[in-house]
Amino acid sequence: MQKHAVSFAIVLIVSSLFAKEAAAQTYCSGTINAVYLTSDGDVVLEGSWRGDYTEICNDQGTFGGIDQVTCLSWYAAAVKAETAQSKVMVTYNNDGYTCNNLPTYANSIVPFYFMNTQ
Repeated sequence: MQKHAVSFAIVLIVSSLFAKEAAAQTYCSGTINAVYLTSDGDVVLEGSWRGDYTEICNDQGTFGGIDQVTCLSWYAAAVKAETAQSKVMVTYNNDGYTCNNLPTYANSIVPFYFMNTQ
């Protein structure tokens, strides 16, 4: 009986860890109204989900450790999506923000991924 109780406790602990991780992700989707690349390498976009500018990466690797290749790929995908007005999804690992209250500009949080959905 005690063996089953320990197994059950382990299952509960592991399940709660996965539930917390899943709850911590914020999925923001919509269209991109504007995207730009600064002379310092910041890639900043205005997504329809926020209505303000959020930085997604820096092509010098200075924003959240996202490397140059990934950042420039995200920039190209964002420009393409803006031009075509196709939908994208930007996902964040956080537990305190919704899509419409994400911090903006230099205060932006680092995305987990950027995806074209259309």
